[in-house]
Amino acid sequence: TEDKDTTEDKDTTEDKDTKLTFHRLDCVLAYVLLGLGFAFIQFVLWNTTGFFTTLFFWCTAIICMQYLKRNHYSMNKNSIVTFSLLIIFSMVFSITANDFIKFLNTIFVLVLGIYWVYGVCKDKYTIGRFFFFDLLKAVFIMPFSGFAKAPKAITYTSEKSQSYKNIKLALIGLIITIPVTVLVASLLTSADSGVEHMLNLFYGKIQEKVFLLILKFCMGIPVAFYIFGMLYANVRKEKAEVFSEEQCEEKMKKLRISPNLILYSAVTPICFLYILFFISQLHYFLSAFMGELPEQYSFSEYARRGFFELCAIAVINLAIILAINLFSKNTGKDKPVMLKSYSIMIAIFTIMIIVTALSKMMMYISEYGLTQLRLYTSWFMLLLALTFLWIIFKQVKVSFNFEKSLVLSFVVMFAVLCFSKVDGIIANYNITMYQASYLKELDVNALCNLSDDGLLYVLKEGIDTKDYLNYRVDEYKYNFYPYGKFNISSLRVNAILKNDMP
Repeated sequence: TEDKDTTEDKDTTEDKDTKLTFHRLDCVLAYVLLGLGFAFIQFVLWNTTGFFTTLFFWCTAIICMQYLKRNHYSMNKNSIVTFSLLIIFSMVFSITANDFIKFLNTIFVLVLGIYWVYGVCKDKYTIGRFFFFDLLKAVFIMPFSGFAKAPKAITYTSEKSQSYKNIKLALIGLIITIPVTVLVASLLTSADSGVEHMLNLFYGKIQEKVFLLILKFCMGIPVAFYIFGMLYANVRKEKAEVFSEEQCEEKMKKLRISPNLILYSAVTPICFLYILFFISQLHYFLSAFMGELPEQYSFSEYARRGFFELCAIAVINLAIILAINLFSKNTGKDKPVMLKSYSIMIAIFTIMIIVTALSKMMMYISEYGLTQLRLYTSWFMLLLALTFLWIIFKQVKVSFNFEKSLVLSFVVMFAVLCFSKVDGIIANYNITMYQASYLKELDVNALCNLSDDGLLYVLKEGIDTKDYLNYRVDEYKYNFYPYGKFNISSLRVNAILKNDMP
């Protein structure tokens, strides 16, 4: 009797713990997220994104906001700004037809949404010196700490309902009857050709669609578990102690193992080498500012060499600045003047190289026109220049919020990249410069291979595309799938091409 009472008490305790762990809202959310997981695979990963992807992110954001609100979490000014950015950047999928931009924006919107949930539930939501630790925690630690809770929430209420038991019994019956059904169908098709024709017709049309639906749903299950884990862990403050300010501060202190003099000695020869290199190549670098091409160089070789020099030097210099500021014993608020001077010197040198490389790229573009690679490269150069500029400000003023400035710079620069319709800029620039006789020739084939953002300008300007656009016309005439072409540019291109179709 005592053992029985002990067992009952244990079961009651476990049941109470489960009730405390999962509320009705959690269970409803788990089921809703299964549908959202399927929608993510269908409208974000499986198909080319468009209006449906924008709608997916909006719906997901609203569902998350309602869940947080029902758990008594409200948004402050910073989280309202983050949520607004989430809504705004979700519109990119409907505006542009550029697949690369939409791919980058997908990653950005996902990270932004995850960090927004983390920020709403965090006690102090600011972009501070440990922002990148917070981002790591929000994307990886919190969601996966609650990842296994989703299936438990799904089965918690279902196992106690009669409808769940009926569905389970029905599924067992269907599984049992599958071999018998296959055997009967095989015998019927052998006995009658009419039945064989009907079954083949039905099987051929339904098989692929059913298989794809099942596959997409299965692929969406981990997505649903991830979103549920993210919300559940943040609301319940699971793993809240991981990467706390105290822990981050302690980890940073443990990295300060090297006497400053050792690092100064190691960096001095590198800085001296940079100075000698810049002086020896002064004419080579300054030729870009004067608009002159150095002897024995073509425009393409001149620009390419500048870009690879930029990448190598920028990566090395970022690593050097990071190393000397992380590993020096005397750093942080007590950073000595010598350490600041070295950081500023390296940053200024890098900015000079970036500006020179940008000038060379402008020369190359003025001679041969714009391409996606040239535009993306120029954008990246500007972002790097801003990064090193904030590094200089941080050395001059210790209280300067480097992380916040870097994040804001990236958001603004990324917004310019996403909303400017880069392919439209490329097509418009090349056509305008060619018509003004600044470009010797117009590569119509390259323009026709741009996304619909660029093709729209080509068609509006009346460029002769008869020899280059046949496959695009057929694509719109016979293969206008909604998931691939439901964006503003594609719809406008479709309208123009349909008017020109015989």
